[in-house]
Amino acid sequence: MSTEREKGRTEVAAMELANRMDELERLHGFFEEIGMRANWSERLRFDVTLSCEELLTNTISYGFPQGGHHSIKLSVRTDPEGVEIRLEDEGIPFNPLEQEEPDTTLGVEERMIGGLGIFFAKRRMNEMVYERTDTGNRIILRKTI
Repeated sequence: MSTEREKGRTEVAAMELANRMDELERLHGFFEEIGMRANWSERLRFDVTLSCEELLTNTISYGFPQGGHHSIKLSVRTDPEGVEIRLEDEGIPFNPLEQEEPDTTLGVEERMIGGLGIFFAKRRMNEMVYERTDTGNRIILRKTI
């Protein structure tokens, strides 16, 4: 993880994660450390971590059907007004904003499998943006403090 301070209380941190589920533990530690330094509330740490964990899980599970070792870049910019997170990968094109939201009025047995992770991420963040770049997918999450 690399971090730098700019303009007083603004902080930027970045890390690369491998496309393996065991990297979720590193993700949790990354946000715990940033949250403590930036004095985030427990709720903010939870919202940010859960959102990124759900999106990262999707990328790891479905983004590289050909297999192999791939990296996922994560960067965070935080200041007193909010948090911006960027997740970037070189996986197959996937826009989470185009996914149909699950019908949460149905019971667990009646509901189709999948889709809840993206649903939770969208609900926990103030904004989610998807971009297809020359090299892959970029998801930008923003949360107002």
